[in-house]
Amino acid sequence: MAFLLWYTQRPPTMGGDFKLNHNGKTWQFSENAKKLNLLYVGYAKCPDVCPMALSYSAQAFKQLTDKERENVQLIFISVDAENDTAESVSVYAHQFNPEFIGLTGTTAEIDAAIKPFGASYIVEKDPKSYLGYSISHTDRVFVLNKKGIVVDSIQSPRSADEITTKIKENL
Repeated sequence: MAFLLWYTQRPPTMGGDFKLNHNGKTWQFSENAKKLNLLYVGYAKCPDVCPMALSYSAQAFKQLTDKERENVQLIFISVDAENDTAESVSVYAHQFNPEFIGLTGTTAEIDAAIKPFGASYIVEKDPKSYLGYSISHTDRVFVLNKKGIVVDSIQSPRSADEITTKIKENL
């Protein structure tokens, strides 16, 4: 019984600090964290799941009050180190909401940043794709506290209302 009590009351262990590139400059989570942070892993040339996740997130942000928006941010990490530049990822994230942060880095930097969250991806050659490749990646919005610890997550399929509710529950 004591073990069960300890297990259910222990603090979350997924997440943490990370450092990647934002518009050509180093961006570290611990230096830029807000009270609540949404993290999404994908790539700028993704044909379907990334645009949907970011569109729903942008709609959710519009449903927040000014005070709520001040305390939350969305961080988009591109896992396409070979094709997405820091600038292109930033532009991509801003297309959904000017406040969204777009990050990337080398493959090693990206892997180090997303591993603590349990996120993953696989780059595959795909001659049927207009890009010649595709990337299968975790399709989950991670909800992080100011220390970068995962306090909640939103799986696919999701909606703007679901994202708004999760933000409000965790603020």
